[in-house]
Amino acid sequence: MSVPAPAGTPVTEENVAAYVRDAVQVSEGFAELGMEPASVEFEPDLLGFGYVDRHTNIYAEVDQQTVTQEVLGEQVEIRATPTEFHWDYGDGATAATSESGGPLPEVGPGGEPVNLTDTETVTSHVYTETGRFPVTVTTEFVAEFRLEGEDWTEIEGTAVLESSPGEADIWRASSRHVSGECEHQDQWGCDGPVELEDGDEPPEILRDDRPGD
Repeated sequence: MSVPAPAGTPVTEENVAAYVRDAVQVSEGFAELGMEPASVEFEPDLLGFGYVDRHTNIYAEVDQQTVTQEVLGEQVEIRATPTEFHWDYGDGATAATSESGGPLPEVGPGGEPVNLTDTETVTSHVYTETGRFPVTVTTEFVAEFRLEGEDWTEIEGTAVLESSPGEADIWRASSRHVSGECEHQDQWGCDGPVELEDGDEPPEILRDDRPGD
């Protein structure tokens, strides 16, 4: 994208900053500069699956980004750094974090296995109802620019980009006392981690046609 300017506008740091700032402070303009929004991610092994009244780990995947654009006839580098994340968990709950979060480790600090379906993180959420919930994250970025050979100059204010929604698929857990091992799949608890009722669609982790299979 080339940022237009009136004929005869001198190439100064102040003028470049003004034109870049105009693009950065409008979400559409910021996206047109080539900046990418964060994506909503879930535990890789769970694909959005979670349980009611337990922590579902959700995180944003986004990096610092740098693009080069022509401004006033000059090549200008623009750098965007994510600084804050505003979450909409799809059930009416929202949160703001300064961290993007990430996938859980396999073991905790003491070497104990980590429970992927109930470990609290900075960005996790506890759903109180079953269902499928669209999760979005709006990321605030601090932007900087520099002309060739110059130092980075921070642009006042922040730019925001909203993610496409991810989907949390939340189920209710139940347990019973049983004896012995499964003899056939029709026995209770022998058909997988969830029990499907009429009208239920299996979570993605149980689908035979899920991507990658």
